[in-house]
Amino acid sequence: MSMRQSRFARFSTPRALTLIAVASALAACGKGDDAQRARVELGMKEQLETQVTAFRKAAEELELAAPRPQGRGWDMSQDAQAVTAMKEAWTRGRVAYELVEGALAPLFPQSDIATDARYDDALATLGDAGDPDPFDAEGVTGMHAIERILWADRVPPDVLAFEKALPGYRPAARPSSEAEARAFKSRLAHRLVTDVAALEAQLAPIELDIAFVFRGLMDLTREQLEKVDRAATGREESRYAQTTLRDLRANRAGCLAAYQLFQPWLLARDKRALDARVLAGFERLRVAYDALPGDALPRPPAGWSSLDPRPEHAGTPFGNLFTIVQRETDDANDASLSASLTAVADALSLPKAVLR
Repeated sequence: MSMRQSRFARFSTPRALTLIAVASALAACGKGDDAQRARVELGMKEQLETQVTAFRKAAEELELAAPRPQGRGWDMSQDAQAVTAMKEAWTRGRVAYELVEGALAPLFPQSDIATDARYDDALATLGDAGDPDPFDAEGVTGMHAIERILWADRVPPDVLAFEKALPGYRPAARPSSEAEARAFKSRLAHRLVTDVAALEAQLAPIELDIAFVFRGLMDLTREQLEKVDRAATGREESRYAQTTLRDLRANRAGCLAAYQLFQPWLLARDKRALDARVLAGFERLRVAYDALPGDALPRPPAGWSSLDPRPEHAGTPFGNLFTIVQRETDDANDASLSASLTAVADALSLPKAVLR
């Protein structure tokens, strides 16, 4: 089993079969929608708590691994082991968050901004002054602020071109002095720990609105097209680590895991054909993502336009991926994953929630 597969093992088919058995038992006992809702709420709360705790632990490990050299900043020879450990911790936290982003982001929008805002999102609020101190706990913070520092030596050319045009832009850099190294550890990295711990505390007492949660997974399914399309302009999500494809895989796995909580309820209503449509959509995305090597999105071909793709671009790895994701997020296509999830919400009589 690969590392990525092992991360997602808790969302595997045996779990879905167990939930189907639970649904059958509920139906046999004469229990209806209230029991199904209660089961979904408990299952979703467990998923969210598990991944947020994993996110918080990864943030703590990143802070712990950050070096505090005496009389100097980071040295890529002397601090190589520490930088590798921080990158690995960042990756664990990133995957944990992406697995449950669909539910967490609409429930806790301020936390989503604090932990997951991109560099350009932060600069939009900071203005021309930008963030003069990238290592403190103010201005540009969160996962992508840390990512930008850890991978400062490998910013892709298209990302650099996009960011240099932003008001307030400053080049990505690693700590070059003892003071900056200390600030990164005790302020920026620690800020992520405290922000995620605050999210964990907010989540603990909350009673989930399952209709809102389901809307969140539908939104995240649709937003996968935006995440692919942004790669053509240097604005993709994990743009410095070049792991946006891994983000998409985690998003798909997390959306599937959330759907599997609703699946027994749908099957209890004898909607097997609809369930098969949903699973087929998730599988088509899995095949498309896994057909690509590594964790980075393929580079868009020169002259790419998502508004008017050229025929010669369709056969490129990026063009093919865009076409597949676009098809699965097309609400006008009844066979698409997005349209199928909308049909599930209707079948379960889930009230419409506001799109985030």
